[in-house]
Amino acid sequence: MSEVRGITVTIKYGKSYEDTWAVFKGGAGEVRQDILDYFGIESDSVTGLTLSDIVTNATQIAHGKGLIATQLGATVIAQEPAPAPAKPQGDPWASVGTSQPVTVADQAPASSSEQDKNTWILGEIEKQTNRADLKKLWANNQSFFADPAVMTAYKAKGKALPA
Repeated sequence: MSEVRGITVTIKYGKSYEDTWAVFKGGAGEVRQDILDYFGIESDSVTGLTLSDIVTNATQIAHGKGLIATQLGATVIAQEPAPAPAKPQGDPWASVGTSQPVTVADQAPASSSEQDKNTWILGEIEKQTNRADLKKLWANNQSFFADPAVMTAYKAKGKALPA
């Protein structure tokens, strides 16, 4: 009788036994994908990282969330999606083009405070000369990558660099 090989990865949110933990079981590829899905990590952002690297990053995320919850009493809430805008009655052009109307506010540049807080990380992304260093930058500065503009710059730089 042959045994099916697999691994088990446990990621704890804190040091105490009572703290939350997540357990992932299966083959290495399955566990990798399960961790990415569970923590909401985009696959493109971890291309080239080992499962061990991903577990380390996920553990850092879990510890950060655990500290926020225990030390600050924070809770995670879901933001409800904005309701779809009403289509004007009798407007034959309302269904043409994009599903969302483009407004002047959508085209306006980000506020200067948003740009200021990301100036450093955007500069660091641009300085990178290889994918390995770019990935290390991502792993060590994940708080910046929640901003879509930063993530877009990161992905573009990654595609521009040689493998």
